Amino acid sequence: MMKRDLRFSRRNLLKTIGAGAALLPLLQSDPADAQCLAGGIKRMYILCWPDGMLSSINSWSPAGTDPSNWKLAPFQASLQPYQKDLLLLNGVDYKFLRDGPHSETTGHACYPGMLTGARYKSAGSSTAGDVAGGPSVDQYIGSKLKAGGYGGIVSLNQGAFVESTARVSWAAAGQPVVPDFDPYHVFTTYIQGNIKTPTGTGTTPPSTGTPMVDRKKAAQKSILDAVIGDLNRFSKVVGTADKANIDSHLTYVRDIEMGLAGATGPSSGGGTGSTGSGPACGIPVGATGTKVAFKVADNIPVIAKLHMDLAIAAFAADLTRVCVMQIGDQGAAHLILSWSPCNFKSGGPDGNTGDLNAFHSIAHRNAQDKVTCDTWFQSQLAYVIGQMKSVVDASGKSMLDSSVVVGMNNMRTGTHETSGVPVVMAGSCGGYFKTGRSLALPAGTPNNGVLVALCNAMGTPVQSFGEASYGGELSVLKA
Repeated sequence: MMKRDLRFSRRNLLKTIGAGAALLPLLQSDPADAQCLAGGIKRMYILCWPDGMLSSINSWSPAGTDPSNWKLAPFQASLQPYQKDLLLLNGVDYKFLRDGPHSETTGHACYPGMLTGARYKSAGSSTAGDVAGGPSVDQYIGSKLKAGGYGGIVSLNQGAFVESTARVSWAAAGQPVVPDFDPYHVFTTYIQGNIKTPTGTGTTPPSTGTPMVDRKKAAQKSILDAVIGDLNRFSKVVGTADKANIDSHLTYVRDIEMGLAGATGPSSGGGTGSTGSGPACGIPVGATGTKVAFKVADNIPVIAKLHMDLAIAAFAADLTRVCVMQIGDQGAAHLILSWSPCNFKSGGPDGNTGDLNAFHSIAHRNAQDKVTCDTWFQSQLAYVIGQMKSVVDASGKSMLDSSVVVGMNNMRTGTHETSGVPVVMAGSCGGYFKTGRSLALPAGTPNNGVLVALCNAMGTPVQSFGEASYGGELSVLKA
């Protein structure tokens, strides 16, 4: 247990010198905190997308209990560098959909239950109107952490090109959580809002000497100046290891500062975000560079990466410990993967609800084009895993070691199956999960067992989650 009466702990020192709270997660623990931080801060990142992880012409990775006796499927090649960190599941059953109210029984109707595991409170006239019957795992875990004294955001919920109102995250039965689609808004609302502006600096103009044009930018700049001041000041009185962490974070904060100088806020017409790259605490910085319209499908790779970078930055500063990212809605009828290596172009109306070459129609064809799309989505998981693995946590281990990344889909293939749905997990969450494995789950295994395991791994223990009759934790996941 952490000692509380420590006059000379690092936290008290930080308070004494007036250093910002954002500095705390950068520093190695003092002896009093060592036991609490030995495994690193636990974090959970969930990435959801629709229309299946597989097609009719490709197969999931074979089962294996050690990286030496199984190989990743070709379309998952981007995950190869992280094989020992993976825990692949083939696959879960969305029983909640068939056993309760529903608009339809295809995978398109699964979004409100993927993370809740609960039978729906009510069925809509379409999949956009189905109403979840309980809280989602991100909201449950985040709320429990808050109740236990954690001061950050319950959950950072982000989305790229989400047109429908079908939601994966729910605060409670009938209470959807709408993801934030604009990366710029994510920064100004969640990240900026949790680094307090010191008194008297809220209108400080940019240090370049240029006239103040945008008060929001000036405030953001002053906040960053305050953080930079803390970092520079504190780097003079800490050890070598802490100084290295501070220097990395300084690079990150300066890059954000540069991005703010050229970014503009959101507008009713779609708004803008920022994009770019640069190392920062091992994180490629997403808050620098050019303006990007976040409602344009062609910009999805840029917007998705920016959202991921901001989430990992928020993790690094301990502004949140839970994030859910959604690419596309439950059908993705207008989501055209126009970028490399997909390079699809509009094919005109598909005679149903979208474009002939949008992901929904490609998924229905369920052939090589679907494999190409699946390969890109797996690469997005690989990006998140790689970035979290590159960040050194307070424990001296990588952020991924103390965290868990989860990739989920609303069906198995593009033909709507709601059983045998694959799940990708990465990171042991502080040793809770046994990674380096690919598991073939018994037929009919409810997704609830995975949700229970996530709660328990994150230190918010439960016996069941969602529909209690579906059982408890999927114990085979544990170390």
